Amino acid sequence: MGSPATRPIPAMTWRLALALSWASCGHQRVWTKVEESPSPLSVQCWSVRYPKAVDCSWTINKVTEMTPEPDLQTSFIATYRLGMITQGEAHPCLQPSPEAQSCVIPNIQMFSMIPYILNITAVTQQGATSKLVPFIAEHIIKPDPPQSMSVSPLPGKQLRVQWEPPHSWPFPGYFPLKYLLRYRRQGAARFQQGLRPGTRYQVQVAAADFMDYGERSAWSTAGATTRGGQ
Repeated sequence: MGSPATRPIPAMTWRLALALSWASCGHQRVWTKVEESPSPLSVQCWSVRYPKAVDCSWTINKVTEMTPEPDLQTSFIATYRLGMITQGEAHPCLQPSPEAQSCVIPNIQMFSMIPYILNITAVTQQGATSKLVPFIAEHIIKPDPPQSMSVSPLPGKQLRVQWEPPHSWPFPGYFPLKYLLRYRRQGAARFQQGLRPGTRYQVQVAAADFMDYGERSAWSTAGATTRGGQ
């Protein structure tokens, strides 16, 4: 099948090279550094299910001469490689349908300093526009929030807080998470230290990679209980 006409994307080569060079430094959200590309596509990728898969999604949110007309049907071609565009074999990033604005990269290669290159192409009757996004899987780890929160009072100035790892995190025994906890009085604007008797508290927990790769999760749904007396 012939490829659709593609409008030129100026400076893509050097912008990609800059992003790849920057990607080797630190545990950062690599995808954010390529948002200067003139493509109207905005792409995000996260290792929510590390190392089982990377989940990517995108939107068309810039009005430029290359933005598809809103009344035209847009389909997307999503592929990825391990390494630069001229190296390696392209694989499909798995989409539910050609119109879907999300895809999944399965079976991530762990601890590789060679970045993945995701290529998203939006196709309409007018032509096509593409976005290239480099990332290293460990740098974009972001677990889902912990689940099954429960809070109960204990004697003295204590509360028992229990939770489970996010069910989307596939191997907590091999890739452990660490947790952050915060709490506040019901209705208070700020989180605090110390517990008062007879006061109802809201407690939340967040998860993060044990080795501090990527970002911590969003905060969990709040659990609440009332601390007893002295």
